[in-house]
Amino acid sequence: MTFHSIVRQWCRTYKPMLDSVTNGNRRFYLTDSQGGVVELAKGIEPKFSPCVVMESSVEGGGSITRPVLNYPIYFFVRARDMADGDCAAEAKAEAWYHAQQFLAWLKDKHDKEAYENIDGDFARIDLDNAILDIQSIGPLQDGWYAVMIQFERTEPLNLCVDENLYVAEE
Repeated sequence: MTFHSIVRQWCRTYKPMLDSVTNGNRRFYLTDSQGGVVELAKGIEPKFSPCVVMESSVEGGGSITRPVLNYPIYFFVRARDMADGDCAAEAKAEAWYHAQQFLAWLKDKHDKEAYENIDGDFARIDLDNAILDIQSIGPLQDGWYAVMIQFERTEPLNLCVDENLYVAEE
Protein backbone atom coordinates (compact mmCIF):
# COMPACT_ATOMS: atom_id res chain seq x y z
CA MET A 1 0.00 0.00 0.00
CA THR A 2 1.39 3.42 -0.88
CA PHE A 3 1.87 5.83 1.97
CA HIS A 4 -0.70 8.26 0.62
CA SER A 5 -3.19 5.35 0.56
CA ILE A 6 -2.56 4.88 4.28
CA VAL A 7 -3.24 8.57 4.93
CA ARG A 8 -6.34 8.46 2.71
CA GLN A 9 -7.60 5.42 4.64
CA TRP A 10 -7.32 7.38 7.87
CA CYS A 11 -9.19 10.36 6.36
CA ARG A 12 -12.00 8.02 5.26
CA THR A 13 -12.43 6.54 8.74
CA TYR A 14 -11.69 9.53 11.01
CA LYS A 15 -15.09 10.96 12.00
CA PRO A 16 -14.15 14.69 11.91
CA MET A 17 -13.29 14.23 8.21
CA LEU A 18 -14.90 11.14 6.65
CA ASP A 19 -13.35 11.84 3.26
CA SER A 20 -15.61 10.78 0.41
CA VAL A 21 -15.39 12.29 -3.04
CA THR A 22 -18.55 10.49 -4.15
CA ASN A 23 -20.54 11.96 -1.25
CA GLY A 24 -19.22 15.48 -1.89
CA ASN A 25 -17.07 15.54 1.26
CA ARG A 26 -13.54 15.73 -0.08
CA ARG A 27 -11.07 16.00 2.80
CA PHE A 28 -7.90 14.42 1.34
CA TYR A 29 -5.84 16.16 -1.33
CA LEU A 30 -2.57 15.32 -3.10
CA THR A 31 -0.26 18.00 -4.46
CA ASP A 32 3.07 17.86 -6.28
CA SER A 33 5.15 19.98 -3.92
CA GLN A 34 5.14 22.41 -1.02
CA GLY A 35 4.38 25.20 -3.48
CA GLY A 36 1.28 23.28 -4.51
CA VAL A 37 0.12 23.23 -0.90
CA VAL A 38 -0.34 27.01 -0.97
CA GLU A 39 -2.07 26.90 -4.36
CA LEU A 40 -4.39 24.16 -3.18
CA ALA A 41 -5.48 26.24 -0.19
CA LYS A 42 -6.97 28.77 -2.63
CA GLY A 43 -9.51 26.23 -3.87
CA ILE A 44 -10.64 24.41 -0.72
CA GLU A 45 -14.03 25.55 0.50
CA PRO A 46 -14.24 26.54 4.19
CA LYS A 47 -16.83 23.81 4.84
CA PHE A 48 -14.10 21.20 4.23
CA SER A 49 -12.20 22.16 7.37
CA PRO A 50 -10.44 20.11 8.72
CA CYS A 51 -8.72 18.33 5.85
CA VAL A 52 -5.39 16.76 4.91
CA VAL A 53 -3.02 17.71 2.09
CA MET A 54 -0.09 15.49 1.21
CA GLU A 55 2.81 15.99 -1.15
CA SER A 56 3.19 13.26 -3.76
CA SER A 57 6.82 14.09 -4.52
CA VAL A 58 9.36 11.30 -4.05
CA GLU A 59 12.21 12.29 -1.74
CA GLY A 60 14.38 10.36 0.64
CA GLY A 61 17.68 8.57 0.96
CA GLY A 62 19.23 5.50 2.48
CA SER A 63 21.01 2.76 0.63
CA ILE A 64 20.25 1.06 -2.67
CA THR A 65 19.05 -2.02 -0.79
CA ARG A 66 16.99 -0.13 1.84
CA PRO A 67 15.64 3.16 0.51
CA VAL A 68 13.84 5.40 2.98
CA LEU A 69 11.27 7.85 1.64
CA ASN A 70 10.16 11.07 3.28
CA TYR A 71 6.46 11.93 3.62
CA PRO A 72 5.22 15.45 4.48
CA ILE A 73 1.58 15.64 5.54
CA TYR A 74 -0.33 18.88 6.18
CA PHE A 75 -3.33 19.00 8.51
CA PHE A 76 -5.41 22.00 7.42
CA VAL A 77 -7.91 23.96 9.50
CA ARG A 78 -9.59 27.21 8.53
CA ALA A 79 -9.70 29.99 11.12
CA ARG A 80 -13.17 31.32 11.91
CA ASP A 81 -11.95 34.94 11.65
CA MET A 82 -8.78 35.82 9.76
CA ALA A 83 -8.34 39.15 11.57
CA ASP A 84 -8.44 37.60 15.06
CA GLY A 85 -5.17 36.27 16.47
CA ASP A 86 -7.03 34.01 18.89
CA CYS A 87 -8.85 32.34 15.98
CA ALA A 88 -5.53 31.75 14.22
CA ALA A 89 -4.08 30.17 17.37
CA GLU A 90 -7.19 27.99 17.74
CA ALA A 91 -6.91 26.84 14.11
CA LYS A 92 -3.25 25.85 14.61
CA ALA A 93 -4.10 24.04 17.84
CA GLU A 94 -6.92 22.16 16.13
CA ALA A 95 -4.62 21.22 13.23
CA TRP A 96 -2.07 19.87 15.73
CA TYR A 97 -4.87 17.94 17.46
CA HIS A 98 -5.82 16.19 14.19
CA ALA A 99 -2.14 15.46 13.48
CA GLN A 100 -1.89 13.80 16.90
CA GLN A 101 -4.99 11.72 16.19
CA PHE A 102 -3.39 10.52 12.95
CA LEU A 103 -0.15 9.66 14.75
CA ALA A 104 -2.05 7.72 17.45
CA TRP A 105 -3.95 5.75 14.78
CA LEU A 106 -0.74 5.10 12.85
CA LYS A 107 1.09 3.92 15.98
CA ASP A 108 -1.79 1.60 16.87
CA LYS A 109 -1.73 0.01 13.39
CA HIS A 110 2.08 -0.20 13.50
CA ASP A 111 2.13 -1.86 16.93
CA LYS A 112 -0.51 -4.42 15.96
CA GLU A 113 1.47 -5.49 12.88
CA ALA A 114 4.74 -5.56 14.83
CA TYR A 115 3.12 -7.65 17.60
CA GLU A 116 1.85 -10.14 15.02
CA ASN A 117 5.30 -10.19 13.32
CA ILE A 118 3.84 -8.98 10.05
CA ASP A 119 6.17 -7.08 7.73
CA GLY A 120 3.28 -5.01 6.47
CA ASP A 121 2.64 -1.48 5.34
CA PHE A 122 2.43 -0.09 8.86
CA ALA A 123 5.27 -2.14 10.37
CA ARG A 124 7.75 -0.66 7.85
CA ILE A 125 7.23 2.79 9.33
CA ASP A 126 10.02 3.30 11.84
CA LEU A 127 8.03 5.07 14.54
CA ASP A 128 10.53 4.21 17.29
CA ASN A 129 13.38 6.10 15.65
CA ALA A 130 11.38 8.58 13.61
CA ILE A 131 12.15 12.23 14.07
CA LEU A 132 9.06 14.30 13.48
CA ASP A 133 9.51 17.62 11.78
CA ILE A 134 6.51 19.58 13.06
CA GLN A 135 5.80 23.04 11.69
CA SER A 136 2.94 25.46 11.90
CA ILE A 137 2.23 26.99 8.49
CA GLY A 138 0.03 29.91 7.61
CA PRO A 139 -1.90 31.85 7.07
CA LEU A 140 -2.07 30.33 3.62
CA GLN A 141 -5.06 31.55 1.61
CA ASP A 142 -8.42 32.67 2.95
CA GLY A 143 -7.65 31.91 6.60
CA TRP A 144 -6.26 28.39 6.20
CA TYR A 145 -3.58 27.24 8.65
CA ALA A 146 -1.75 23.95 8.68
CA VAL A 147 0.47 21.83 10.84
CA MET A 148 2.96 19.80 8.83
CA ILE A 149 4.42 16.56 10.09
CA GLN A 150 7.06 14.70 8.20
CA PHE A 151 8.54 11.27 8.76
CA GLU A 152 10.14 8.37 6.95
CA ARG A 153 9.26 4.85 5.86
CA THR A 154 11.51 2.12 4.55
CA GLU A 155 10.18 1.15 1.14
CA PRO A 156 10.62 -2.27 -0.47
CA LEU A 157 12.90 -2.30 -3.47
CA ASN A 158 12.99 -5.15 -5.95
CA LEU A 159 16.41 -5.30 -7.59
CA CYS A 160 15.67 -8.40 -9.65
CA VAL A 161 15.89 -7.92 -13.41
CA ASP A 162 12.64 -8.60 -15.27
CA GLU A 163 13.92 -10.09 -18.53
CA ASN A 164 10.56 -9.34 -20.21
CA LEU A 165 11.38 -5.63 -20.12
CA TYR A 166 14.50 -5.98 -22.28
CA VAL A 167 15.37 -6.89 -25.82
CA ALA A 168 17.50 -10.03 -25.92
CA GLU A 169 21.16 -9.20 -26.45
CA GLU A 170 22.82 -10.80 -29.46
